[in-house]
Amino acid sequence: MRIRSAKEADFREAAELDCHIPPDRLAQCIAEGRVLVLSHSPAERVEGLLRYSLFWQTTPFLDLIFLREPYRRRGYGTAMMDLWEREMKRVGYHYVMTSTQADEEAWRFYEKLGYRRVGGFLPPEQEAEEWLYLKNLKE
Repeated sequence: MRIRSAKEADFREAAELDCHIPPDRLAQCIAEGRVLVLSHSPAERVEGLLRYSLFWQTTPFLDLIFLREPYRRRGYGTAMMDLWEREMKRVGYHYVMTSTQADEEAWRFYEKLGYRRVGGFLPPEQEAEEWLYLKNLKE
């Protein structure tokens, strides 16, 4: 298994994993270098995806981390997060953020990785509160 920046050639498989944004926006994120993939050699099949943006254009915000079922709970998500956080720190960011719905289990994952809940809100047409998480990369 290998974690690397997504390439244009990964688009089709990445789009299978990320149906949360329109395909043209995903293509743009890949072109901007804001997508990491977990790939399996020798075919380089995309087994996981991490996509981020910038909150207020100043703080890296994890928009999505998704792994195919056989790769969950095996440390690959943690490895993807670790690589992303180290890269964000290397390029000079001091904090990273993410969010998850209160009725999802992802909050446990983020808290285990050192993220702390800093707020929440109830988006229109969403039944559960959205919790915001922050991690200090300087600690």
